[in-house]
Amino acid sequence: MKYLILLLIALLSLASSCQKEDMPSDGHKNIFRCKVNGVEWTPHCISDPLFGCDAVDCQYYKEDKSIEISSISEYSDNSIDQFIRIYKYGVMIGENEIQKSSGYEFSNQNMPFPCGYYNMDTTKVHRLTILNIDTTNFTIEGSFEFDAIDRDNLCSDTVKITDGYFKLTYRF
Repeated sequence: MKYLILLLIALLSLASSCQKEDMPSDGHKNIFRCKVNGVEWTPHCISDPLFGCDAVDCQYYKEDKSIEISSISEYSDNSIDQFIRIYKYGVMIGENEIQKSSGYEFSNQNMPFPCGYYNMDTTKVHRLTILNIDTTNFTIEGSFEFDAIDRDNLCSDTVKITDGYFKLTYRF
């Protein structure tokens, strides 16, 4: 019994040490939304009883001004299992040109393999607009649009992401 109690205390200590650091906030809730081929898309994740989940992760590095946003939408009934990733090096307030060293990705795990994996279509113009970077409250706000094509050219389909908007607390 003594060992069981010690094990329980150790597990509870471990679980509490894995929680995210509290970061200053202006009270906003993390927002990430867009349309995928004209259909509303919002993040969602399946919560783990011990660790919970974060459907959106945002990282911003002040030194090189790079941003990376990863967002998932997954449900336990497997009706949706999708992922959107946006990354840009040298980001600044206003319009940002998206080049090959930066980009967008989309994946749809509901597609039969090997389909469902998309990268930025480099023949199209892509939009990433940064509206605000608040380094006091660790928030970043912006909008985006992009087209993505089948990364292996095996399935010949495309994905159009429009009306993208985010206001997120970032970590570094």
